[in-house]
Amino acid sequence: MAALPKCKFSSVKRIEMKKITIVVMFLGLAVASIAQDFEKYRIGFKVNPNVSWFLPSDKSIISNGSSLRFGFGLNFDKHFTKNYAIGTGVNVFTCGGEIEYLQKGNTPDTMTQVYSVLRNYKLQYAEVPFTLKLRTNEIGYMTYWAQFGLGLGVNISAKADEEIIYRYQIDNDDINNDNAVWTPLASDRRNTAEEGKDVKDDIAIFRTSLIVGAGVEYNLSGNTSLLAGITFNNGFSDALKGNAVKRNKDNPDNFDRDAEGNPNMYKLKSRTNFVELNIGILF
Repeated sequence: MAALPKCKFSSVKRIEMKKITIVVMFLGLAVASIAQDFEKYRIGFKVNPNVSWFLPSDKSIISNGSSLRFGFGLNFDKHFTKNYAIGTGVNVFTCGGEIEYLQKGNTPDTMTQVYSVLRNYKLQYAEVPFTLKLRTNEIGYMTYWAQFGLGLGVNISAKADEEIIYRYQIDNDDINNDNAVWTPLASDRRNTAEEGKDVKDDIAIFRTSLIVGAGVEYNLSGNTSLLAGITFNNGFSDALKGNAVKRNKDNPDNFDRDAEGNPNMYKLKSRTNFVELNIGILF
């Protein structure tokens, strides 16, 4: 029997499959090349002067304004595309502000006093941020960025400049007497406890926050850039611990009392917020 001729269609099909395979491999290499056309990891150092303040959760705490503080940090960005990255690192910063609240205490001569506590806090934290960072393509030498996310901080130092203003006092033997009267004290009776007082026992150890920021990078050479930006750090958790005396709504220098005439107490609650300027360098 004569041999059958080979099928030309089968040969053509094999040739076409080879061409398709070559094209697919070429496209795959091109896509991989494009996908790798950016720096996956960037590291940077920065300094962060800030303006910080307390945001009380109770009207019995009076916020007396903001304070200028300072911080520094290490940035670490992991890019998953050219324009998007996960931002983390370590930030060490000081925040705080000045607040006033009422407190009570006993004196050595069997008296109970209600007094104002004025504290200007300097609270230092080590914070690890977890943010999503968005970057534009380079325009000239400039790249614009924005980021938002969360931060988890641990308190590492808590100091305060403290001043005491005495308001009222009563003899301890009369404190539960329905007819007892709290004696007002002279308004000029002041006592500055100390500067740089250690108040770590009055401060919560953990701090959680919302982080929102924006800024620019200026390319110096290659992957090295100057960094500048502004970040708002909004504390979620209460910074203060302990109890204080409830303030009278009608007379802020007086205190709220229960049915027996004793000071009403409440839990101290206040968050720390700050706006910081970011100045640094990225590699």
